[in-house]
Amino acid sequence: MTHDNQRGFVLITTMLILLVLTILVVNAVRGTTLNEKMSGNYMDRTNAQLAAEQALRQGQALLVENGEQCLSGCAIGATTVTASTAAATEIPTSWTHVGNGAARAVTTATGQRTSGSYKIAQLPDSFVPKSTDVPACTAPYCRDGCKAYSIMGQGKGYDTRTEVLLQTIAFVCSV
Repeated sequence: MTHDNQRGFVLITTMLILLVLTILVVNAVRGTTLNEKMSGNYMDRTNAQLAAEQALRQGQALLVENGEQCLSGCAIGATTVTASTAAATEIPTSWTHVGNGAARAVTTATGQRTSGSYKIAQLPDSFVPKSTDVPACTAPYCRDGCKAYSIMGQGKGYDTRTEVLLQTIAFVCSV
């Protein structure tokens, strides 16, 4: 075996090693890019959820501040509280079912890039416990002294496609 017969073998071996290394590097870059996108999406969803929670808290604060006025249904400033269009035993389950009242934008902190809004709907009296349902329930915390409200908070992330919708039920009772 002479030296001239081995010249092509080294070139082919080197090319195969470079091909394998190139495939490994390309896959590593793809994996890193995918992980970065997933982390960004998770962060955006978390920010949207925080904005939705902020909206819920501001809607609850509005009901607390105007509790006596809201015992008979209310329109508070720019927020119109409407009767729920849901059946007597159903909680509104989507943003459009809350009623005709417009969503109220949330007051955001300086520099906050996410946005939120909330809607408040008065629920039927069937949502307020009766004293026969809860033995310890005494007036004014039973049906005769309370109104139930659905508060839905919607938060949007940096990406307009990221949206979180949260809901809670609040009871406004006379004291």
